[in-house]
Amino acid sequence: MGKKNYEIIFIVLVYRNTKDLREFFKANNVFDSKTIVVNSFYDDETEAVFKQIALENNADFISVPNNGYGSGNNRGIEFALEHYSFDYIIVSNADICIEKFDVSILGIYQDCVIAPKILTLNGKNQNPSSPFSPSRFRERLVSWLYRNNHRHMIYVYYIWSRLSKIIFYLLSRFRNKIFSPHGAFFIIPYTVLKEIVPIYNERMFLFFEEHHFGQLAMKHGIKIVYVPKIVIRHKEDGSISFLSESVFSLMRQSYLEYYDYWFSSKHNVRKS
Repeated sequence: MGKKNYEIIFIVLVYRNTKDLREFFKANNVFDSKTIVVNSFYDDETEAVFKQIALENNADFISVPNNGYGSGNNRGIEFALEHYSFDYIIVSNADICIEKFDVSILGIYQDCVIAPKILTLNGKNQNPSSPFSPSRFRERLVSWLYRNNHRHMIYVYYIWSRLSKIIFYLLSRFRNKIFSPHGAFFIIPYTVLKEIVPIYNERMFLFFEEHHFGQLAMKHGIKIVYVPKIVIRHKEDGSISFLSESVFSLMRQSYLEYYDYWFSSKHNVRKS
């Protein structure tokens, strides 16, 4: 018996917060789609609730160890490839609301990863995650900051990133290519996905996975494009305390894994 076909498969990674998943299904009216709920296990109680919500909405449910954003989404994509045929896969947070999504637009970007406009509740646009391909100098500087635990200087990097976004928005009328999409919601055609799976480095936990994805796409010659005609509302504002020691430690581990994987002379796997 052949695999069931859908135009779109949603991969929705969840952890602990069951309310967001209920609201995701209430707001999602994308025709000819299937959702795979991937639970990063927290406890038996929340797992039972997530499983029931998935069942009520004719979604698949899988439970995985809480090994981070990248690991959970890789497992969901593997499940989709094993059980379904499809035209597009959407990696999505549960805490989003699709405000504007004309599926016919996707046909224009058959060979590209699609990054929509993602607005927080206060109207801040979170896409692109990184508009321009990072230089080796910039990445070396940031790795130096993290390697030497310069926690109070890391804001320099984020100011730099914010300025690059402003420049991109000024130029976006003339160019839509970006380096990496925000991880809350992005779309990959099947023909692109099969070239780059697995899309995440599972040694990274919670931070900078978009950077790895951007490098992976660039290595394979795949464009990532910003498409503001698709509009997503993201309930999280993305703010975080970089000066928190625990958060900084996670960011440091993740960034240095990213840097060593893509830039160190020993492990450099980038296309020359």
